[in-house]
Amino acid sequence: MKAVQVVLLAVVVACASAFSPVKSARPAIKPLAMSNMPEPVREMKEKNAAALAAFATAMAPFAAHAEAVDEATVIGYGAGLVACVVSLAVGFAIGYGTLVKL
Repeated sequence: MKAVQVVLLAVVVACASAFSPVKSARPAIKPLAMSNMPEPVREMKEKNAAALAAFATAMAPFAAHAEAVDEATVIGYGAGLVACVVSLAVGFAIGYGTLVKL
């Protein structure tokens, strides 16, 4: 029994030391050169550009294989998209406390 305890203690120490920080001779990242001038703000001409890009990216497989896509596939993707959005909305509402807990 004592030998098992010693082996378990050795395993715990080995696992804990695997996550200990290692000192390096030089820094891994150089600091970036920054200016003191504020970055110019560019006016976005089309406000829906990000949404349009996301939609185009999501619909790219349909454009590539448009002849092989049937109505059931479109309905399935739509249901999956709705389920994803609803789960994110409920998750954030619970996380931020805006959804009343029962």
